[in-house]
Amino acid sequence: MAKKYDTTDAADVERKLASKCSRTLLALPIAALGLLAWQMTAMAAAPVAAAASQTAENAGQATQQEAGKAEAQQPQGLPVEPVKAAETESAKTPSTPAAVEPTAKKAEPRKNIEVQLEYLDGRFFKKRDVDLYNVHVYRQYKELGALSLHYGLTFERATGSTTEDDIWRDAEAVGFGPSYMMRWTKHISGKLDGSIDGSGSLLVYNHAHPGNGRAYGFLWRIGPRLTYHYTDRDALSLAYLFHHSSNGMSSHNPGYNGIGFSLGFTHWY
Repeated sequence: MAKKYDTTDAADVERKLASKCSRTLLALPIAALGLLAWQMTAMAAAPVAAAASQTAENAGQATQQEAGKAEAQQPQGLPVEPVKAAETESAKTPSTPAAVEPTAKKAEPRKNIEVQLEYLDGRFFKKRDVDLYNVHVYRQYKELGALSLHYGLTFERATGSTTEDDIWRDAEAVGFGPSYMMRWTKHISGKLDGSIDGSGSLLVYNHAHPGNGRAYGFLWRIGPRLTYHYTDRDALSLAYLFHHSSNGMSSHNPGYNGIGFSLGFTHWY
């Protein structure tokens, strides 16, 4: 028997296939348009992203450069925080004269007082036999390297006599007056110093001295001295001196000379 086909079902199938094909054909252009739109959007966004990336990169480089400059301005080997702390501490501390470190003062030489006891025996003149017993008190006021300068007073007790013009005259007298001494000192060894002393005194006597002289005169002394510093503040000294006494006038000027020893004591304070 011949089979019968349902023409109605075949027509429906063809319509369905045709509908599917039309939808497929319609979807392809839509998909193509969508893909094209996506590509255009991506291409437009790429320059913006590149510009943003370049801007971020430039900002990072600028930050690194600023950090490098800041490090270069900081002292080598010193951390930042201690400097800030020091600045904060200095800001807290008032700038008063008390906060300023005092300037070191130059050390001043020590002052001293020196007492000399001496005996000077009259020599070199046969007719002028005058001996002197003196006390000198000095204070050092200046020091110029090895040279020191002293001022003070002299007390003199003169004994003896003169026989000028075969006339015996008494030479005893008491004198007093200002004195000035210059001393050149050189260290020898240990606690021992050596010096050359030169001094001059202007004396006023209780009467004319020596006989047939005047009531004033000068006493000049010069000679070597050895000084022993037995403590850091005290010293003993011994000198051998030559002296000349005269009033400096052309008349009534019976000057005389002598040599002797001087014992000194010095105290620094």
